[in-house]
Amino acid sequence: MALFNLSEFECNLPQTSTPLCVIGGGIAGLLFACRVAQKGRRVVVVESGYTSFDAMIQALNEIEDPGGHYTRALDGRYRGLGGSSSRWGGRLIPISEHERGERDYISQPAWPDSMSSFDRYNALLETLLRVDKSPFEHGGHPRTVGGTEFFSSGDEDITVRWAKCAPFKFCNMKAALGDQLKHLKSLEIWLGATVCGFEHDRDNGRLASITARSFNGNTMKVRADQFVVAAGAIETTRLLLLLDEASENRAFQGCNALGTYFQDHLKAKVATIDRSDPAFTNRVFAYRFVNATRRDLHMELSPAAQRQDSVGSAFAYVAMDFTGSRLSHLRQMMRDVQRGNLVLRDALRVSTSLPLLARSLYWRYTRKQLFAPADIKFDVMICAEQLPAASNRIRLSDERDKFGMRKARFEWGPTEADERTFRSAIAHLGAFWHKSGLARLSPLNWHPAAVDPGMPIIAQAEACAHPSGSTRMGTDPAESVVGPDLHCHAVPNVAVASASVFPTAGSANPTFTIMGLALWLADTYLENSSYLPLIP
Repeated sequence: MALFNLSEFECNLPQTSTPLCVIGGGIAGLLFACRVAQKGRRVVVVESGYTSFDAMIQALNEIEDPGGHYTRALDGRYRGLGGSSSRWGGRLIPISEHERGERDYISQPAWPDSMSSFDRYNALLETLLRVDKSPFEHGGHPRTVGGTEFFSSGDEDITVRWAKCAPFKFCNMKAALGDQLKHLKSLEIWLGATVCGFEHDRDNGRLASITARSFNGNTMKVRADQFVVAAGAIETTRLLLLLDEASENRAFQGCNALGTYFQDHLKAKVATIDRSDPAFTNRVFAYRFVNATRRDLHMELSPAAQRQDSVGSAFAYVAMDFTGSRLSHLRQMMRDVQRGNLVLRDALRVSTSLPLLARSLYWRYTRKQLFAPADIKFDVMICAEQLPAASNRIRLSDERDKFGMRKARFEWGPTEADERTFRSAIAHLGAFWHKSGLARLSPLNWHPAAVDPGMPIIAQAEACAHPSGSTRMGTDPAESVVGPDLHCHAVPNVAVASASVFPTAGSANPTFTIMGLALWLADTYLENSSYLPLIP
């Protein structure tokens, strides 16, 4: 791998020509580029950020948000090699088959057939991220306490799955792919290279080249046969809008979908679990470890419940509040490891709590669970799927960033449909808690808005930083941006590797599905480009 920093050159660079250019060196971009380069194909990646966090680069993520609803533009996405995986929690779970299928009760068609192909990469991704390969429906050691089964399958209210979490070190895609990247002679990565210009060939409707700039004024032009935009859902949408503007609105002429149907999961704290019996609640709700992989309880609104209430999907999970607990020091140290920047102060704080650390190790390796002292609160969070709404959209702002490029303008907010989904999830979660016996042993202390319909939950909900939908996939060029092959209908040599192509959000964190999408797109590219010369 050849790694360059555009800002370190003393002059502008001559034009670079390549068969394939990837815009974005985050999770999807690195996975795609690595997969293609492993077959000897030349790939040039341009990434706005560097190998570590940079505040000036991060400021490029600022948006215009007149309504003040979207709060995750700066702390929910990160520029740099590895992208948001440098801060991501590592939670892996695929969007369910039900939620990728037709849901006539909410007038949502099925995802294109190509999306079902992403599942074939699950085992490969689990190996890459060093997680266990057991089914997502399997929570490891017996899900019973005192002989009672709390999370049985087939419940009519709640479907239980168990998310897998990558080790902190390998959450960062740069670290996960580290050894593979080093040996790829055909991969060229440019850091500090923010895409600021597009050359659109009006005669054939293709993107001819892109221009990237650094903060010190250096520029580089990349001419390519094929481009893949993998800059995250929000930035990918903005880049395609900027491409359209550079072409005098000819590139996506006739497409009504670019920037529209933007969606994110909405998250709200709805209850706190009574921890009068700390040991019991620790055994039932704390993170589990299956073959060294952390597994998190993931409680989805069942298909039957969704149909009964004519709502979208939702999922609930237990969030541990470490505020004030000495375990927060250990947690922070592990975050430092993920970011590749171990802070001595955090390590020293852990060393002052050796008895607590010893007990944590006992629970971890003997009971295969995270130890959660009584001072850690267990909050119940619900994430509701936003259904596609044309009124929720991203446009180009009149405000400009430090490169003089127009920022993204958000016209987005929760809807009444989202409120109905929250209410349905709360009702069915409560029914599940009673039927399972958990209401007697560890009752839920509902928050006021959860039990008072006069207090809208959407008023306190915030985005989960799971953006999607704004370059949606479909077969109608007027109502979708990309086709089932992930290539833009209007600009056929531009493909998109991002959650922005998701027609709907489902009830799962999007990252695992994004990864499968990137690998599928890479294999599709390789199958259709066998004529390209190999790099010696």
